[in-house]
Amino acid sequence: MQLTEQSFAAQKIRRLALVVSHVLTPVTLATLLLLSAPLRHDQVSWPEALIAAAFTTIIPWLVLVVAKMRGKVTDLHVTQRHQRHWLYALTAGSILGGLLLLWLLDAGGAIFREVLAILLGLLVVSVINLWWKVSVHLSVGTYVALQASDSIGSLMPVVVAGIAILSWARIRSGQHTASQVCGGVLVGVAIHYASNLLGVFLD
Repeated sequence: MQLTEQSFAAQKIRRLALVVSHVLTPVTLATLLLLSAPLRHDQVSWPEALIAAAFTTIIPWLVLVVAKMRGKVTDLHVTQRHQRHWLYALTAGSILGGLLLLWLLDAGGAIFREVLAILLGLLVVSVINLWWKVSVHLSVGTYVALQASDSIGSLMPVVVAGIAILSWARIRSGQHTASQVCGGVLVGVAIHYASNLLGVFLD
């Protein structure tokens, strides 16, 4: 009886971890970051933010949904590492298309910086995933949280808590090991600082 209760409790915890993973997906977090750009940067307009989000996250996500329906990927998180490469390439192409459109519209440097940072993160994760499975959830989640905290410094405790919760969710749901989660956090931190460096040239 005790073993059954423990097993039931473990299943409930895993379901909760999966819910957190589904809510805090990379596409959701990155889309919210880009759409909130006008609130964080005075020089970014709402149309520019919408274009950036459409080409950076929304279009690739729609392609992913179609791929899932056709059986080209096993799940929307693309947990099978070998299924990610073509999707990364397509996403990079879509982002470059969005950057071209933003350039034609003479968009400000701030939105270019955020999109370029996401593209850089995509490239870094793609290279790492050739040999090792790093957590994309934590890469994006950490980057988004740190970018948001730049605008509101008092958010840092929330940032730390959010990263901790997402790390717990990815481990307890069985999607990643602790080392893969830590690797994702490190990538997110590195891309955040790279984004700040880009700001020296673009803002």
